[in-house]
Amino acid sequence: MNDITTISLAEKLKDGFSNGDFVKDGRVIAERTLAEQLSVGRRALRKALDQLESEGLIWRRQGQGTFVGTPPTPRLRKLEGLATKTSPFEIMEVRQEIEPPMARFAALRASQADIDAMRNMIEKAASATTQADYEKWDSAFHQKLAESVKNTLFLAVFEAVNAVRREAAWARLRESSHSDTLIEELSTQHRDIVDAIEQRDPKRAEAAMRRHLSEVEHALKQT
Repeated sequence: MNDITTISLAEKLKDGFSNGDFVKDGRVIAERTLAEQLSVGRRALRKALDQLESEGLIWRRQGQGTFVGTPPTPRLRKLEGLATKTSPFEIMEVRQEIEPPMARFAALRASQADIDAMRNMIEKAASATTQADYEKWDSAFHQKLAESVKNTLFLAVFEAVNAVRREAAWARLRESSHSDTLIEELSTQHRDIVDAIEQRDPKRAEAAMRRHLSEVEHALKQT
C-alpha cells in the first residue's frame, strides 16, 4: 500500500469526484473497490472520506452508501402543503420536542468521526461571512447530529421537519434575526452541545440543545 496522508488522499478523492471518477449516478463506488483503485488501505480511505464529509462535500446514509454533494431535502406533497400553513413558532415547538432527545442519543452513539465533523461544521458556521454561509453550516451541523443518532426513523422525522422549515414562505425571517453577536452566541452553544456529546454526557447534551433552541426561538420573537 502507498503511504498517502489523509489530506493528500482527500484531495485526490476531491479531484476525482469533480471529474466524475469513483462515482456512479451520484453514489461513490463500493469502499473495497475504491480502496483497490487507489491502492490504499480501507482505514486510510475511511479517514479521507471522513475529512470530505466534515467539509460538506459528501454525505452518507446508513444502508445506502456514500454520495457526492449535500443530502437532498425530502420533497413530499404533504410537506409542501404544510409549509404554507405552518408558523416558525410551530416549527420551534416541534424542534424542542425532537432535537434535545436526539442530542441525548448522540452522546451515547456518535462516533469520533461524527463528532469531528460536527466540530468542523460549527467552526465553518462561526466564521461565515454571509448569512447564507451561516445557514448552510448551521443546517449541516444539525443534520450531522441527527445522523449520528443512528436511528433511521428519528432521522426521517428530523428531515421532514427540516423540509417544512426550508420550504416555508417565512424562511427569510431567520436571516433578519441572526446578528453577528447572536451568531457568536449560537456558535458557543453549538460547541457546548458537542462538548457534552464527546464527553458522553447525555443529560448535559440534551439540556444544552434545549437551551440552544430556546435562544433561537427567542431571537425569532425579537424580529
